[in-house]
Amino acid sequence: MRAWKTVESSFERLFTVCGGVVICLVCAVAAFRLRGTDLRRLLRQMVFIGVQTFPIAIVFGLFTGMIFSLNLGLPLMDFGVEDRIGTALGVSLVRELAPVFTAFILAARVGASIAAELGTMSVSEEIDSLRVMGIDPNRYLAMPRIVGAILISPLLTVYSCAAGMIGGLLLARSYFNVGSTMFWTRVLESVDMKEISTGLLKAVVFAALYSSICVYFGMTTRGGAEGVGRSTTRAVVVSLSAILVADFLLTRALFG
Repeated sequence: MRAWKTVESSFERLFTVCGGVVICLVCAVAAFRLRGTDLRRLLRQMVFIGVQTFPIAIVFGLFTGMIFSLNLGLPLMDFGVEDRIGTALGVSLVRELAPVFTAFILAARVGASIAAELGTMSVSEEIDSLRVMGIDPNRYLAMPRIVGAILISPLLTVYSCAAGMIGGLLLARSYFNVGSTMFWTRVLESVDMKEISTGLLKAVVFAALYSSICVYFGMTTRGGAEGVGRSTTRAVVVSLSAILVADFLLTRALFG
């Protein structure tokens, strides 16, 4: 009986969190307005999410491309087809690696910051004070963070993917003696508009997921400083898990 209650409470918590995240996302998008103070808050969040994450995304993308190119080139070299590195690297980076790794970086860096900031405001009753003053927290707090993440994440993904291509090219030229022309020819042959649109779609979906999850956990934080730490940890863990699940479902739906 006790085990059944545990399972029941776990499912109840799961559905509560899922419903809260969806409501948070819908309310934030519905509150989006291109005007005055809303636009300034949105641009501030886009700078925080995009500009300050840009160097990390470039470094991750560069070394991801180099590592993938190295691990792929070694077995290909045994068959004398190392010139095919560009084919596999192009598809993998555009469709999977760049969107997923960029989302992981953003969830770990930006998501944790969002959850901690809003969690601190929640336990100090600042969010309740906004409601008392007639200010909608969804428009004032959630909208800039969620919409900003959705708008800037595809751009970061593109830069990360480009850095990965350059890293893969440098490794292929220096280690496997693959020419630049051959490398880019293979990349362009393998990457079409479906691959590009899939990568951008995943970037948007992942951004909506991690930002909404972190905003939800932040705004529902209780229990003082300890509660802030607990909510931040949960927000990041749930965000990373949701990104992987969404990646599988999207790949299965589009290419299955």
